[in-house]
Amino acid sequence: MEFLKGLRMVINNASAYPKEHPYFRKSVDIFKQKVDALFPFLNPIKIDITSKSLFIDGRYWEKERLYVDLASMFHLRKIKSIEFKEGLSLQELIDFLSSIALPIREIIKQGGIKYILDVGKTAHVNIQELDYSKLLQGEGEEVKDIWGYLFKEALEDKDLEKINKLADNFEEIMGKFKVMHLLEDEELRTDTYNFLEYLKTKEKDKFYSCTKGLLKLALRDKNISQGIPLDKLKIFFKDLNKDDLSQTLLDEILENKSFNYLSLTLFSKLFDEDAHKQIAPLLEEKIKSAESLKTDPGVRKKVKELFSTPESSSISALYRQALNELLEADVLEGSFSLDRNLVHINYYFLLINLLVAEKDKQNLSLISERLLPECNKIIEEKNLENLKLLLEALDKKIKEDAAFGSVLEKLEERVSNFIENMVFEKEILGDLKYFIDKLKKSSLGFDFYINKIFDEGRVNPYVLTLLLKFFPQNLPHIYEDLEKKHSDIDFTAKVVRSLAETDSPLSLEILKHIFYSSNNIIKIEVLRATPGLAKYEEFLLSILKSEDVFLRKEALSILAKDETNKKQALEEVLCALSPWGKKNKVIIENIMLVEELELKEAAPYLASLSKRRFFWNRNVRKKALEVLKKWHGRED
Repeated sequence: MEFLKGLRMVINNASAYPKEHPYFRKSVDIFKQKVDALFPFLNPIKIDITSKSLFIDGRYWEKERLYVDLASMFHLRKIKSIEFKEGLSLQELIDFLSSIALPIREIIKQGGIKYILDVGKTAHVNIQELDYSKLLQGEGEEVKDIWGYLFKEALEDKDLEKINKLADNFEEIMGKFKVMHLLEDEELRTDTYNFLEYLKTKEKDKFYSCTKGLLKLALRDKNISQGIPLDKLKIFFKDLNKDDLSQTLLDEILENKSFNYLSLTLFSKLFDEDAHKQIAPLLEEKIKSAESLKTDPGVRKKVKELFSTPESSSISALYRQALNELLEADVLEGSFSLDRNLVHINYYFLLINLLVAEKDKQNLSLISERLLPECNKIIEEKNLENLKLLLEALDKKIKEDAAFGSVLEKLEERVSNFIENMVFEKEILGDLKYFIDKLKKSSLGFDFYINKIFDEGRVNPYVLTLLLKFFPQNLPHIYEDLEKKHSDIDFTAKVVRSLAETDSPLSLEILKHIFYSSNNIIKIEVLRATPGLAKYEEFLLSILKSEDVFLRKEALSILAKDETNKKQALEEVLCALSPWGKKNKVIIENIMLVEELELKEAAPYLASLSKRRFFWNRNVRKKALEVLKKWHGRED
């Protein structure tokens, strides 16, 4: 629907430009024409909103990225429905769009869209707000902008129903984003802490349940690196008793498949030595009393792996002693059971060892045939570590003798097929960079990639890395498909952000192509995506010659972050010759940019501009002196 495409585009403009900016006002005027054209067929125009779809004129608009993104954006802003009535003015539309483009947290702080809009001035826009509890359906990291405020609001209103609903859903809520955000976002951390403190005084059972849930989430958050100070996180767990802590740790070891030495190291750092002296013996007793644990090969294997890496040396000796109970205990007589998975893995390893050692081409072919079904099992389990062993073995054999390549081709193709398909999945498992670097050719073909990217919208850095690695000769075709999708701002922005993380010499070339064929919203996305790419400085320096002041500002702010680039950028914007004042308008704009970005290193250039002769440079001299006086309290 063109109406919804126009709505998404004008909301993007509202996010990128101030309310009074002529570009934004022009885009609103274009959108208003679409609204007015729809009134003869639909009056009023009412949009009902769920978390993942829109309902207009008896039809659901869903599944496509445009509709899902719009629905999610409105839903997270507590909007249940929007209604446009005939007679809608341009100013009403500008006020509405500017309001919904505000950050989520800002909207909620101000009481919601209805409170931000002046009802008397927006009589032709009607907003129905979402019921509070529906926000529990929110998904993704963006909900972190909501929950802290809702914790605070529930406490301020002393609304027991809201408080209980948040407490009952606490672990699910916190699981929607990263515990790391508690370390990074002081406001969210404070609101969450106050909410838990309230539970501690009023609902102790719920307090302990929520806090233990938060500890489990922390142990699962691999983004919490070892170098980050943990004092801001420790405060959440100070009231958990040692029995709760030992049980939570044991539960994570037994139930969480991703629990590893990093998780145990983090647990060690969250509590002091005195606490660990009490927790470790309790953990050991729980292990001793649960005899069934000793007969579970999976648990024993996981504990063994905890201590098998060089990094595991950081694990406290207290926990080594406690967990050693699982490693050294004899299997109870009569309780032996065959671990079929372990047998399968050992057989797989045996075949790989045979493959590496074999020199005869015919025997190698037989081993390859046996390995293929075992490889399929590893792929079904998505066991990337064991798949890596196979790929290393194949690489070694082909380097040993290129003639082995034809014998091992099916295995290589099977691994390649799996990795190529995996990069298109919505949830990426593990670090695929190793495999992407190793793959030599595509098993799927160029058309498969193009259909997945441009028809299904499957875009991420891994996908684009492989596309550019396997098909660099098809760049003109890629440009053609990008131009066909240029009106889809969300898709193009996703491509731009993915290219920023793509380690390919072609990334910058594609970004340049997108830049020169897109509107200002995407142009700014491109500029922000370039740092880190080879020769990005040359591109950004060329943008400093643009007539668009907003693009110059973005390029200058990025270049100014690097001292070497900063000097060159300042020379570009402030040292341009201006015969007869032909470029004075641009020079004055650049002085204002330098002032706004507080680039005080520009003072020598401004001093030079303040002394430019001839009457036509009067305004340049005046502006340069004004900034120098503001910075230094003097005019030179």
